[in-house]
Amino acid sequence: MKDMRIKQLIESIEGAGLDAYMVTMDPNIIYYAGTISGGILIVSPEAEPFLLASRLNFSIAQDQATGCEVKPYIRKDKLEKITVILNELNPKKIGFDELSLDLYKDLGKRLKDVELKAAPDVVMDMRRVKDTKEQGLMRRAAELADIGMEAIRQFLREGVREYEVAAEASYAMRREGAEERAFPFIVASGLRSAYPHAGVTDRRIKRGDFVTVDMGATYHEYQSDLTRTFIMGVPSDEQRAIYDVVLEANEVALAEIQSGAAGVKVDRIARGIIESEGYGDYFIHGLGHGVGLEIHEPPSLSKTSEDILKVGNVVTDEPGIYIPGFGGVRIEDTVLVTDSGPNRLTRFDKDIDAMCV
Repeated sequence: MKDMRIKQLIESIEGAGLDAYMVTMDPNIIYYAGTISGGILIVSPEAEPFLLASRLNFSIAQDQATGCEVKPYIRKDKLEKITVILNELNPKKIGFDELSLDLYKDLGKRLKDVELKAAPDVVMDMRRVKDTKEQGLMRRAAELADIGMEAIRQFLREGVREYEVAAEASYAMRREGAEERAFPFIVASGLRSAYPHAGVTDRRIKRGDFVTVDMGATYHEYQSDLTRTFIMGVPSDEQRAIYDVVLEANEVALAEIQSGAAGVKVDRIARGIIESEGYGDYFIHGLGHGVGLEIHEPPSLSKTSEDILKVGNVVTDEPGIYIPGFGGVRIEDTVLVTDSGPNRLTRFDKDIDAMCV
């Protein structure tokens, strides 16, 4: 019996005018087959799904995969096995989420009179709406991120290095059940807080610094995203002013993350608050992005977004101000769209007084 998600995928395949579909991206293999084995999942309305797994990962695929038959391959016969399965389906048009250029060319040579078509939206249109089980996993991932951020608040003091701060968060989350970090952490202190993607260095944190921490947890493959900006000591008037503007943008935007809202409009509302206070040139990225099996996935909240939010979407709300030579502030939450409005999954404090250490 085909898994419900695979059944929905088949309906989408037919709706897109495709005869078969190849799922190759690891997050999509997890989504449809329930296994971390990777491989290639071949789905068609005319046959049972096949998951081709490397011999190295064949055992875990057999143990974990649902809704499909699992077949092993070794590197030298991978192309031949894919070709045989696809030829048996006699397709005219095959969709895929992602293929390497070499595999695309090799399949094109072997599959005569067959069109290979990149069709990632067939998959992402399903993945962007989280079901009840997914929502529960993401809620726990958010709780783990909150635990990591609290560990940072307890650890932060003058003289510690950025990489020590990141290590404290990582350990605290793993100790409570996180499988992994959702992405490489950012701990950006002092003037480095003006870099949106600052990474982590050996810089020692000083009194008076902004310390922007961007982190998240992975739980059962689902991820969370949380950013807070700490202030070492008593904030200056300018630090407080910048922080207050970003917090207002974050909270006003949060209320707008509703089913039916346009991503471009939610971004515009947050951006308008920052622009009205004279900091528009320093908000240099979109307001938010989808989160799930990947840390960046649809839908988006940005100046160019064409997305309309739906119940079950999970997005970030992360306005920021970044002033070169001074520092920056970002405040980010992971937010679930529900039929009764936005549900903030990351619950860590963001009042300025709670962020002064």
